[in-house]
Amino acid sequence: MATPLHGRIDSAIRTAKQWESDKSLLTEIRESIPMDLLVPEHVCAREAEWRSLLSGNDGNDTVASSVSKSPYFRDDDANYEGDDLLLKRLTLYFKQEVMKWCNQPPCCNESCSGNDDGTKMESRGMRGPSTHEERSGGASRVEVYNCTLCNSETTFPRFNSPRTLFHTKRGRCGEFANLFGTYCRALGFDTRYVLDFTDHVWTEVWSVRQQRWLHADSCEGLIDRPSMYEQGWGKKLSYVVGATHDSVVDVTKRYTRKFFLEEFQTRRREYSPNEVMSDKVFMQMNGTLRQLMNNNAAKGRVEELDKRGKMEEKFFITVQSSGVWDSDYREGRISGSLAWKTARRELGENGNNITSTSEEKKDNADGDKSSKEATSFWVESFLPSPKNDLTIAVRPKVDEGKTWSIQVNGVPCAASLRNGVSVVIVDDLSGCILQSSAFVDWGSVASFLDTVPDGRIVALCSSVEENENDNGVNNIDCPKSAKFGRLGGFDYDKVSTSPKDIVSFIGRLAFHPTWSLLHVSAESSSLEVSIQLDKSTAPTALKLRSEKNTVPAVVFTRLPDYIMPLNTQLLASNYQKRVAFEAYMKKDPNSFSIVGYTTRSEAPVYLIQNSAFPFRAANGPTQISGQSDDSSWTTYHYLPDAIVSDDDNVEEEKHSKNSVTPNFDIPIADDYFVGLLGSQLLVNNDDKASAPTLLDTLSALANSRLIALYFSASWCGPCRGFTPMLIEFHNVLKEEVASSHGLEIVFVSSDRSDAEFQQYYKKMPFKAMPFSNRDLAQRAKSLFGVRGIPSLVVIDSLSGRIVVSPDESRREVHQACQFGEKGIERLFNSWLDKVPEESKSMLDILALSCAEAGESTQSRETNKAETYIKRTKEKEATASGPLSKNDMAERVKELFPLLVAQGLSPNEAAAEAIKQVTSSHQSNPRGTKLDSGSVEGYSKIVTHYDTNVVLNMSVEKSAGNIYRLNSDDKEKVVALLSTAQKYVANVQKDPTNPRFRNFRLSNKVFDKITSNAGSMELLKSLNFSVFHSDVDFVASIPLSVDLELLSKVLDKVLKTYQSS
Repeated sequence: MATPLHGRIDSAIRTAKQWESDKSLLTEIRESIPMDLLVPEHVCAREAEWRSLLSGNDGNDTVASSVSKSPYFRDDDANYEGDDLLLKRLTLYFKQEVMKWCNQPPCCNESCSGNDDGTKMESRGMRGPSTHEERSGGASRVEVYNCTLCNSETTFPRFNSPRTLFHTKRGRCGEFANLFGTYCRALGFDTRYVLDFTDHVWTEVWSVRQQRWLHADSCEGLIDRPSMYEQGWGKKLSYVVGATHDSVVDVTKRYTRKFFLEEFQTRRREYSPNEVMSDKVFMQMNGTLRQLMNNNAAKGRVEELDKRGKMEEKFFITVQSSGVWDSDYREGRISGSLAWKTARRELGENGNNITSTSEEKKDNADGDKSSKEATSFWVESFLPSPKNDLTIAVRPKVDEGKTWSIQVNGVPCAASLRNGVSVVIVDDLSGCILQSSAFVDWGSVASFLDTVPDGRIVALCSSVEENENDNGVNNIDCPKSAKFGRLGGFDYDKVSTSPKDIVSFIGRLAFHPTWSLLHVSAESSSLEVSIQLDKSTAPTALKLRSEKNTVPAVVFTRLPDYIMPLNTQLLASNYQKRVAFEAYMKKDPNSFSIVGYTTRSEAPVYLIQNSAFPFRAANGPTQISGQSDDSSWTTYHYLPDAIVSDDDNVEEEKHSKNSVTPNFDIPIADDYFVGLLGSQLLVNNDDKASAPTLLDTLSALANSRLIALYFSASWCGPCRGFTPMLIEFHNVLKEEVASSHGLEIVFVSSDRSDAEFQQYYKKMPFKAMPFSNRDLAQRAKSLFGVRGIPSLVVIDSLSGRIVVSPDESRREVHQACQFGEKGIERLFNSWLDKVPEESKSMLDILALSCAEAGESTQSRETNKAETYIKRTKEKEATASGPLSKNDMAERVKELFPLLVAQGLSPNEAAAEAIKQVTSSHQSNPRGTKLDSGSVEGYSKIVTHYDTNVVLNMSVEKSAGNIYRLNSDDKEKVVALLSTAQKYVANVQKDPTNPRFRNFRLSNKVFDKITSNAGSMELLKSLNFSVFHSDVDFVASIPLSVDLELLSKVLDKVLKTYQSS
């Protein structure tokens, strides 16, 4: 039976299907989009090099082309990368340049003047489509207007045809969303048409990089603002539906945090009597759509849609449980006239209520300003691959990249804030980048530097943006200015009197070397210092440090097959991968540039170089309980032994990968299971000779992720056959897969006597209901519909809901046991996947909370790394002037036991304490002359340089680099280029199909590229994107790339190696 939902959903699907039907229109739109204006940083420099190569110029030189800023650049662009950035700018471009908002149409009478904007039009109602143009354009209705100046009648057909809209380019939100969806599909974005039943429409676009749907409203020119409608416009939402040509989803929960409130549910009941019926409607319509799909592509597409659906539902449950928006968005609607927005009550919270005062706005602005905090990298410490000298460069505003303003041995390493100061601390012994932070003012910089030990090399750079309400960041208050006395060569008086100038500095704490440089100027200037580290004092011991839930910015290649074949890497344990990596570092001649590796379970070992920094958080799905640490990405990189924890090791595993116990307790449904099983359960003792022990039910089932009730009896022949198999299944789970947070089996007896029960049960490792609880056993049978034995009912411990019915579980256990440990593990994980999404989300939140708590606790502990990176005593760090004799004596007393605890003898500790206090006393007073120190070097200032230069390797040079790195093997270069050419050709056949653009690096075909040293640099020169997902690194052919031009470049370079 059709419901009001069916008609609304069907209209959304019809709109989305239009986007797929006119391939020539998609081509026409794609060719009209100015990529050089939208994402010049992605296409301009690279495509200029390609055209130069094709024209016969020498393409072997490093590319150095100036790139202009996109006119659609905004400050928050830094939050998006690759195709996501393209979407963001496309949305703004579409609003500003493509579509024109039409409240009322201009007068159609060419001789009428003064009504070009339609403000002198009066509505005369609506009619149906009557002309050929209106019908062919798919107009659903036609608005009729009368000009008050010339009395002419003008019509405004509400066209639905994308082709017609592409020519008229005017309308309101319906036309905007329809044509913008067509633009997105023309580029190759997987796009949803989103229909809000309270009269608004927009789009959602699938982000391959982020593995989520991004909200995109072309009327407003904004993306990723789902709070905009409820929180910003004050909309009273009911249903929000997202439709593609082959799927439809209720996405309401993305756009509200009030879904379960009675008022919200009342609005939804206008379209469906309850949520169960609503879900059925969506299931039916999806079933119909899937029946119409092309059988050749259907399987992969259905799997992808199902995967996205599970991720999306999990997200919806999580955000609804929070009940609040992550960030406030209270701005009213942008598009439309004031009168039109007022009538629709879409002015926003302040506009709809008209209560905000200028004082409140000022308070909010001040609050925003005061909320600024220092920032730093996800991982701060990094040791660049060794060079003879340590080179440090400070280059403000290079390529607008946050990290580029400070480089150590070519590694970009500056954290950044708008109107802030970036500070990098480098180890004076090893050249290791120790810390990278950014601060809002110089006073904060001074306080930070007081925590840094003497001798460390400091590089800093300020960035000041023009703002009439901002006095700049170069302000130092007097009490803190004295703290810069340890920074030899830093003139804080000069800095504080130049609040709008750019400040660049390189120097050394507690010393004033001859190579230290300070430059304060309104113009960008590059400071470059080359330092000769003292090899005799440099630490030689390096150790791999593990960074959990962390991925590199880019990978170099995977571990080669001669060390460990790809298929073996996908199955290897963490320990096996570590052994293989260490073997590679000893054997391979190219290993000198390798600084570490990254991997996860069922993924290859990806090697990393200097380009891997800065690392970033692995933003994959939170791992469910029972999974081990190697199920998420971990990056291992070499650092001096002094800053790596002694217990940071990868050891050979004693158990299987899932034997690690999560660090939180399972909140099982206590009342439910006590009511179901009684207050006590029997537990067999290890010796098997003594009688079973009674244990309270909650203790017996503690930390069980799944609970299975086993209905069986000794007199039953099939039971006696199945019980040994179930015992094997249980033991493998307990010993090899999940010793805790796994499956607990409870035996529910159907024996005729207690003696039979006791004799049968003593062979079992399960828990059991006491035989005396006959009534409870019978009630459990009835509750779960057990009609015969043996029967196994698997239950979710959090909700008490059935996960696997008796009809399925016995057969599944039998099949799993035939495949041994792997089969049992697969079955257990499949059962976990079937538990309700609410339970999964609850455990994910618990796991995340415990992980954050653990990280917080660990960060508070004084560890080996902190001892090396920070000054010994906080009191020393905060001293701003010379110490008195009494203070110095007190400091010696404080330092002495700490130094003894570090392993020094009493005499050595006393001498070292006196030395440190004396050094601190001498370095603190303002105006004290600092020694130049023993670290030698030279420096220079480059006052004129292009701040927009992008340095990349050309296609020819990167191909030549692969040739060199692979022992001059031309066949490898040809195989690699040919593979890349095939992938590009596939996309050329159907540029709008997202399926052909993205592929795992460990894909057996694409691995022909990945497995070669230097391959990632080649992909970069071909404009491919490489980024991580929750399961692997992914290569992507960007939507902005000129496929025809790229194909020609590949063909030319390929012929070079084929002919030679």
